[in-house]
Order: sequence, then C-alpha cells, then structure tokens
Amino acid sequence: VAMRLLLLQRFAGGFGVVTLSEDTLRRYAADRRASADHFPWIARVSPAHCLSSEVTGAGASRAEYWRLRRGEENGANLRRRLLQSGTVQHYEGERGAERLGGAGHAHGTT
Repeated sequence: VAMRLLLLQRFAGGFGVVTLSEDTLRRYAADRRASADHFPWIARVSPAHCLSSEVTGAGASRAEYWRLRRGEENGANLRRRLLQSGTVQHYEGERGAERLGGAGHAHGTT
C-alpha cells in the first residue's frame, strides 16, 4: 500500500526529492490495509512528511493513534483504533481542529 502511494505520487509529481504530500499520507491512513509497520520506511523516504503512532489508555479504552508528522513536530490526528474492539475512527482537519470523518471495524464493516 505505501509503495503504491509513493509510486503514484512520484509519477504524478515528477522525479526528484521525495516528500509525500499530506493528502497521500491521509489516504494511506484511511486504507484498512495500512500498517504502522510501514512508518519507519515512510519516514526514510519522506522525512519531511511522515506518520507516527502512539498507544494510550488501558483496558477497553486502550487505543492506537496515528498522527501526521512534519519533521519532528506532531500534526493532526488521522486515525484512532480501539485495540480491544477493533473499532477504527478516521479524522479530518488540521491539528487542534480535527473532526470525526468516518468509522469502521478491523474486519471492514462501517
């Protein structure tokens, strides 16, 4: 998934230094096949714009958050996955003004 997005952006934007666009990273985070396992690779090919993840909470409220990252600065929340239930929430908007854009489950239902 990550490789496909990078190739699409490269062909659309020409060749040269790779910086993944915010839109590309948002589309990646919204894809149910996306994985935080790809974040180190994304950070290597696009250090200026990449993704970060963080796990917080305990029990039923334990959740993994995905955020945009610009260099070392955390940006907007993109995704929240409740680890116990598998519910995934997708967010839209800039940092501090995020709003729920959709929700689903790990098995694909919305």
